[in-house]
Amino acid sequence: MGIFTRRKTKKELRAAKIDDAFNRVYSQIDNIESWEDPKKLEHYILDSCEQIIASTKEMERQKTEYRIVTTYLNDIKKIENLPRDEAKELRNTASRILELEHSILTTKNVQRNISEEQFEVISADEATMAEIINRFASDEIYQAKLKKNLAYMEGEKSRWEIERELLSTQNKALKRSALILTTSFMAFILFLAIIIISTKADLSGLLFALFFLCALGGFLIFLRQNGIRKENHEAIVRLNQSISMLNVERMKFVNVTNGIEYQKDKYHVHNSAELQYVWEQYIDKIKDQQRYIKNNEDLEFYSSKLERILEGIGLNDDKIWMNQINALINKEDMSECRHRLVLRRQKIRDRMDDNRRIIQGERDEIERMMTAHDHYLPEIKEIIKSVDKLCGTHASSNVVLMNNHKNIGF
Repeated sequence: MGIFTRRKTKKELRAAKIDDAFNRVYSQIDNIESWEDPKKLEHYILDSCEQIIASTKEMERQKTEYRIVTTYLNDIKKIENLPRDEAKELRNTASRILELEHSILTTKNVQRNISEEQFEVISADEATMAEIINRFASDEIYQAKLKKNLAYMEGEKSRWEIERELLSTQNKALKRSALILTTSFMAFILFLAIIIISTKADLSGLLFALFFLCALGGFLIFLRQNGIRKENHEAIVRLNQSISMLNVERMKFVNVTNGIEYQKDKYHVHNSAELQYVWEQYIDKIKDQQRYIKNNEDLEFYSSKLERILEGIGLNDDKIWMNQINALINKEDMSECRHRLVLRRQKIRDRMDDNRRIIQGERDEIERMMTAHDHYLPEIKEIIKSVDKLCGTHASSNVVLMNNHKNIGF
């Protein structure tokens, strides 16, 4: 590397001297106002020299690229000529890298139905999540049971309220019946008294029957009223029991409902089944993350292994093959890669030939003009010598021969 560095430095110094000479000559030529002056031809000669230098630099870049492409082709030959065991290990390692890259990409693109908020909350309760889901589901079952009980107890409460209203209505009806019976009895007594006084008739049997009927009616009314009081008392007791139990059930329902609503708000779900689904998505996402980390670790391992294998082969550039994994596995891909490199090298060779012809053409033209015209600045010849040394150019034999013939009279 030191030798190449010194050569490059010498070339740069030589090019800098040529540039200085160019500038001095250009400044002298620019001072010539007449374009018919023969010295103006020297301007054209200098332009040709610059074209030669530019074409030479371009050809040097092409040579470098040509050498690089050739090294790639040589590397392909080395890979294709590997012993069977080494080639198998190389393909297996490259195949494993492709599988891992595909798995990483697939895992990265998987979308789980769980929001970031849900993931964070569940992550905090991960250890007790199964118990939370079971309790949530039990609370929903209990809530449904309480809801059914509340509906039944509401019906019982309404039933006993209706029973009390019916008993109250019956009691009022009995009171009216007792009043009517008493009034009717008094009216009949008064009527019979008037008849007895006026007719002196013996109506004792009728009076006895009337007293009996009145007493019987009063007794029946008394019995019914007594029954209504007992039934009303029982209805009140049952109603109070229903209200008490209903209040207890309502309190239980409110408590369990508050617990369920808290779980819904906390985990952003609608029921325990959805929480179970989100929990499964959480587990899958954790597995995805673990798989992603594991695949990356494996990918790093196999990439390092592939680098060691490629270094062991002795390739000129083993790094580039880390991006050509398919070619290491598939022979068709490798053949296609070699074909592209061959075409690329041929194009480089064609461009180099074109630049060679351009350079030689420019150098021959300079030689022709230098021979045909004797008027040029003293530094022109020195510049041309420096260009020939820098670019490795010289006049072709045909031009020299033609110039010699011209000099002897042909």
